[in-house]
Amino acid sequence: MRVRASLLALSLALPAALLVSPHSPHTGPSEAQAAVSVVISLDELVTSSSYVVVAKASERQSMWEDTPNGRRIVTYTRLDVERSVVGEPGTQVWVRTLGGVVGDVGQWVSGEAVIHPGERSLLFLHKTPTAVVVTAMAQGHYPVITTEGGLPKLAPSPDAGTILPRTGPSIGAREVLVGATLSRALVAIEEVKRAPRERK
Repeated sequence: MRVRASLLALSLALPAALLVSPHSPHTGPSEAQAAVSVVISLDELVTSSSYVVVAKASERQSMWEDTPNGRRIVTYTRLDVERSVVGEPGTQVWVRTLGGVVGDVGQWVSGEAVIHPGERSLLFLHKTPTAVVVTAMAQGHYPVITTEGGLPKLAPSPDAGTILPRTGPSIGAREVLVGATLSRALVAIEEVKRAPRERK
C-alpha cells in the first residue's frame, strides 16, 4: 500500500497543461512544458494497478471537470477488454485521462497517456474513488503495434514527458516493455504477480 501511495504521488506530480481558445493564433493544442515523473519498475507498476488489461479503445468523450489541480478538460475513453491480466474490470471499462477538446477549447497534458480510438494497448489501470485512471500516466500505457513479421510488439505512449532516473538497482518498466512482444510482456507481468507468493 505504501508503494502505491508513493508511486501515485510521484507520477501525478505537476502535469503541465495548455489551453487554446478560438482567439489563439494556434490551430490546436500547442506544446506545453513537460510533466516530471520518476521512473518506476514493472514490479511497482503491477502492484500499484487495480487492473492490467489488453484492450481496444472505442468511444471517448471530453468534458470540463473539477480536479485536485483545478477545473480542466478530461477525456473518458471506453476500453473493450480483450484480456484481463490483473483484476476483473469486466468486458468494458471507462478510463479518464487529462486533456482533450471541448468545443473550441483544447487542453493537452504532457506526460499523460494518449489513447487513440481504435488503438489496441496494454494498459495498467488504477481505480480511484472517482474514476479509473492510467497508473503512472504514460508509463502505464503501451500501444500494441504489429511488425512486418506479424508479431505484436509494445510501443511507448506518445508523450511520456520528462522521466527522472531513480537511485537503486531497479530497471524501469519502459525498459522491460517497450519493444517486447505482447506475449513476452504478459509473461513478465505474470512473473511479477507470482513473486509475492513465492517470497512467502
